[in-house]
Amino acid sequence: MELFWSVLTDILTPQGGWSLRLIVRIVLSSLLLGYVIVLARTFGSRTFASFTSFDFLVNIAAGSLVASAILGNSIVESALSLLVLVLAQWGISAWGARSEAVQETFDNSPVVLVENGQVREGAMRRSRVARTTLEGKMREAGVTEVSGVKFAVLESGGTISVVKA
Repeated sequence: MELFWSVLTDILTPQGGWSLRLIVRIVLSSLLLGYVIVLARTFGSRTFASFTSFDFLVNIAAGSLVASAILGNSIVESALSLLVLVLAQWGISAWGARSEAVQETFDNSPVVLVENGQVREGAMRRSRVARTTLEGKMREAGVTEVSGVKFAVLESGGTISVVKA
């Protein structure tokens, strides 16, 4: 049993031992997680959702900021940077909801891949969607033949929607 506690202590003790600085970092990192939750609740569910490629990029940047704060950069600077990022995302998405030009700038437009049972090969090539990917989405929708598809659309978030004929 003594060997077990010795191994467990070795595993759970940080290199250099426990210090006040490390304990403060753990507490502040926990508070940062609470801050991220408050931001998400304050600015709505879209804040950390991936509806579009723009939202996805914001999520990657937000994750990078949180990770850098936890790993040792200034938590205050990272928290402020995260706030600026979330405010920018919120502002751009609100502006995009009112302006088609802004929406087209920051969001991908949906692309029709199949229309009335006909595959639009040019759209498939431009969107870099493989035929097997389209066929997989058709099967998920319960369609086995292209002729059974009214529309298949590559949505702005990267998913493919299939509407049966």
